[in-house]
Amino acid sequence: MNQLETLEFALDELRGVVAALDDSQMDTATACAPWTVRQLASHAVNSQLLWVGILTGQEIVSMEDTMGAVPYTGDLAPITDDAAVQALATWGADGVLDGVQATPFGDLPGSAVVNFPIIDALAHSWDISTALGRSLEFAPNSISAISEVVDAACTDATRTMGLFGAVTEPPADATDTERLMAATGRTVSR
Repeated sequence: MNQLETLEFALDELRGVVAALDDSQMDTATACAPWTVRQLASHAVNSQLLWVGILTGQEIVSMEDTMGAVPYTGDLAPITDDAAVQALATWGADGVLDGVQATPFGDLPGSAVVNFPIIDALAHSWDISTALGRSLEFAPNSISAISEVVDAACTDATRTMGLFGAVTEPPADATDTERLMAATGRTVSR
């Protein structure tokens, strides 16, 4: 998988998790305290839109709303679908991955920056699923590409910046997905 394909896979995971939600689950607490499922899903959607805005020079959603997990009301599936379409179009535009992008962290290659929305979509899909007692396992053919993304983005520097938690120790019989989530700072328990 190339980076755009990995992003598409991550966004498809997020879309699937959000589409499976119903109103009775929206107030469920998540490991991303104090956020509920609705807040976490809204944050995940807004994270994609925030990056679209950064790359295009538009304010689609504010940093405050994104990081504050200001929740959307109503059905989140169409909002998530729209954000995924915008994200794929923006990241797939000529020169975005190959060029240098102005970000809140300084000027960085697009090929490095795209790792953050990939991890955000995957990790929050897993977080939401876990909060609801569901298992989410990434497709075996995606594990290698996701591992590359996690290795590139989850560094001591990004942990120091607060973008990721410390690596956690997964259970000895952890799946590949669980090991990747532990590398992003998630606690894996059964």
